[in-house]
Amino acid sequence: MAKHVNFVVLILMMIIGFILDAKEDKLDDSPIYTQYVAEITRAFSKQIKKEFGLQCEGSGGCMPYDIEEISIKFVAHQIASVEQARELEVKITERLVQMINVHEKIKPFLRETPFPSHRTRVGISFYPRNNTPYTDSGVAYVSQVNGRIYYRAENPDNPYVCKDIKDEPYEEARRIVQSNAAKNRTQQPESL
Repeated sequence: MAKHVNFVVLILMMIIGFILDAKEDKLDDSPIYTQYVAEITRAFSKQIKKEFGLQCEGSGGCMPYDIEEISIKFVAHQIASVEQARELEVKITERLVQMINVHEKIKPFLRETPFPSHRTRVGISFYPRNNTPYTDSGVAYVSQVNGRIYYRAENPDNPYVCKDIKDEPYEEARRIVQSNAAKNRTQQPESL
């Protein structure tokens, strides 16, 4: 009886070994475009941290057969109004789209070329370094999903669920940010 138990245990261990080995092979067989996405999001995260001081929380996307969507989330340790959140969201989304579209190796794998902003998902959380939410009327989270920007605030009635405070088409938000940037350039005095 002991020989049969040892034999069964040996067979089970071999089966488990084959299964684990097969899982490792699947990880190594991931499409090359996932490596390109990782290159882009890593470099992009460093650029955004240097320029805006935002910390990357994570990245990913939807890539079943090609690159349908690329997503990235950041944390900003500051209070933000809707206007400030809009400006950050648009600037960061536009930079991500630009970085994707100039990456030559990834182009054959993109669902659309050039890759449009509505195929990116940029999310930014706004909270202090101690991770306690701001309790004023500032934006707690902003994200761009399917061509719309959504602004959410902390909910004093339920601290686990944010409340929607505004949403708008991405293209409209982009026009507002570009218009404000143009106004700021014309209002600045020229240096001698």
